[in-house]
Amino acid sequence: MPDDLTQRLVKPDDLRLARQFGALARGNAHRIRLDLCCFLIGRIVDPGFNQFESLTRLEQLADAARGDAASSVSSRVDRLSRVLFEERGFRGDTDTYYEPHNCCLHATLEHGQGMPITLAVLMIEVGRRIGLELEGVGAPFHFLVKYRDPDAGVERYLDPFRGGREIDRHALVERLAAMNRGVGPEPESFLAAVTKRQVLQRILTNLKGAAVRKREYHAAISATDFLLALSPWSLEDRRDRGLLCYQTGQYIEALDDLQQYHEHAAEAPDAERVAEFIERVRVRIAEGSP
Repeated sequence: MPDDLTQRLVKPDDLRLARQFGALARGNAHRIRLDLCCFLIGRIVDPGFNQFESLTRLEQLADAARGDAASSVSSRVDRLSRVLFEERGFRGDTDTYYEPHNCCLHATLEHGQGMPITLAVLMIEVGRRIGLELEGVGAPFHFLVKYRDPDAGVERYLDPFRGGREIDRHALVERLAAMNRGVGPEPESFLAAVTKRQVLQRILTNLKGAAVRKREYHAAISATDFLLALSPWSLEDRRDRGLLCYQTGQYIEALDDLQQYHEHAAEAPDAERVAEFIERVRVRIAEGSP
């Protein structure tokens, strides 16, 4: 009897990982461990990587960057940047920027390069281990890190993708204003710290896009499952999951997701297109064909 593609479901292991991720990424924001959440995300791309080795690398980097706890915050951050980007050679990946592995913290630790956001998480997590409070900044062009310098009474902004170099705040605001051209939110709003959940959401959105670009639809579905574990009410992710399931022959899953989206987003601009897609999925199920 031929394989019935309409009965294929998402692998139980993928759903288990998504549930684990949701449990770690929700709840008290201060207790969320970015490193552990990112390592779960990494299993979407590389299921068999050694998490213990990745944690050990983070601890070793922290040991190298620790220095004198009595030093000023800015000097300790400078030392952190020097260890990560000069001594250990972490850098932005400009050659294979959109590869899924660049969205994974364990791959950045292993290969020494990544996207702005994975390098930012690296800084934040190593900094946390040595008592530094660094925060992510979701700037439109790419992700940054900031910290409060108590001696100078100012916030300082760093670019992990370019060696952790400091960016002048005034120049940053001017750049954002030029990008907006007077339309949209005030430039200052982009300089606020993002939450850890927002960091994870952005990583997963990047991963989903990277996987779709490579037609790795199962990885894209897993990334979307993680997004839904983080934000179960996200209708856009529910719709995307339905469309991705259709691409992989998971028609019953696709129909369920798309119907949920259409039911709760009947006024959305794409509602008519989704309704047409739902009928197409129903025909596929009725035919029992791939």
